[in-house]
Amino acid sequence: ARRIVSESNGKAAVTAIALGSGLREELELLGAYGADKVIFVEDESLSRYHGELFAKILSIMAKKHKPSYILMAHNAQTQDLSSRLAALLETGLVTRAMDFRVNDRGEALAVRPVSNGYLFEEVRFNNHDGLIVSFLPSVLSAPEPNNMRHVEIQTESPGASLDNLKTKTVKIVAAAPEVLDIEEADIIVSGGRGVGRDKAFDMIHELGRILGGSVGGTRPVIDWQTLPFERQIGQTGKTVSPRLIFTCGISGANEFTAGMEEA
Repeated sequence: ARRIVSESNGKAAVTAIALGSGLREELELLGAYGADKVIFVEDESLSRYHGELFAKILSIMAKKHKPSYILMAHNAQTQDLSSRLAALLETGLVTRAMDFRVNDRGEALAVRPVSNGYLFEEVRFNNHDGLIVSFLPSVLSAPEPNNMRHVEIQTESPGASLDNLKTKTVKIVAAAPEVLDIEEADIIVSGGRGVGRDKAFDMIHELGRILGGSVGGTRPVIDWQTLPFERQIGQTGKTVSPRLIFTCGISGANEFTAGMEEA
């Protein structure tokens, strides 16, 4: 976000928005990482993600504050949230971007992988009204904190409630560890080309069951269709940060390690 501001001659401000409750202490740290202001929408009903509610609140905030760009890290929640928000705002959306910039003509350009990461496409936006871009976590890195920077925290009311929604949460069902989203797993067992395909990969699933871990894989395993794409770890897959990760039959190429450096 700060790079985009610098490309626009430093005339814009970086505003972070947070939905939840009891987050003020954590939000005060955002100034050191480049935020000029934080809009904190605080309510107990926001302690757990609800797609319809979060999208409605963000659309209210976007219409009120009129941001040029809305940037997110891509994960299971923002994949749902970004499309809902784009529909409510009737604006452009690019998901899983690897780069985003504004050229000399003021055009917003995003680059994202296609064809399972074998190719890249450049997307040009035709409008500049609250454009939404979600980034692959593997291309994001935290800048060195500047502890001399302080941030203004502005608290706002939600402007929407659970009472007026078309959907409601009836029950929360915990996923079995082996099929848990790898971005949320504490333990991951990951297999690569060296393990083999099809039945040879069963040992990875078995180890995952024994350890109570989720199963992931490298790009060759996904290309073999041994695992679905959402279980790919790496530069063109997901970025994970479990407490413990087992890597089996994996060479350690940068394409893979870029997705698990924080483990």
